[in-house]
Amino acid sequence: MLRRLATFALSLSLLVTAASPALAAGFAAPPPDTAGAPISIEALRAPQDLRPALNDAMRARLRKVLADRRDRNLRAFAAYVKRGSFPHNFENDESLNVWRDREGHLCAAATMISRSGARKLVNQVAKTDNFIRLADVTDGALLDWILTSGLTHAEVVAIQEPFMGREEPMRPRDWRTAEDARLRTRYAEVQRMLASDRAASLDAAIDALATRPDLVAKLIR
Repeated sequence: MLRRLATFALSLSLLVTAASPALAAGFAAPPPDTAGAPISIEALRAPQDLRPALNDAMRARLRKVLADRRDRNLRAFAAYVKRGSFPHNFENDESLNVWRDREGHLCAAATMISRSGARKLVNQVAKTDNFIRLADVTDGALLDWILTSGLTHAEVVAIQEPFMGREEPMRPRDWRTAEDARLRTRYAEVQRMLASDRAASLDAAIDALATRPDLVAKLIR
């Protein structure tokens, strides 16, 4: 037992040394905002030469924890899509990320995060940064959630699909109907992408998490 603890402590100390800002940036930066564009699984994989080392036992433990979290989060996303009660962009006639709209509807990412138990975090974001782009998140509680979610940063960004505002002379009812149909199509595409290569995505999520030994320690404690 003592020997395993000593090995774990040494591994974490090595990770602290290895986790340079440049390395962390390599995992934190998702692809640019490309609403409506095809999603490639290649964009979700960390480059091989940037992957930090974890011993087999630590990696196996992280995979088990992250796989469970990933599955729970994706079930929450699937339930959100099935329910079909989406927010709308009442702010402008362009594309905009809306965390919670004027009618109280949360976006897909916010709903997923809230259902994971982080409701206070979701409410705080709605109050302080309601038009947040998760693609721009590089630190703080939201990044910690992403790193421990079992999803890659890019996958969470894909789930946070921005909303199209109403263009004149489209009537409000027609706009809502068209936008809801667009979102259902987009979310179906995202769901297919998320299911297409689960193993590779988990590997990428583990690699990104490995740049944060503090979070690794909490998950495998």
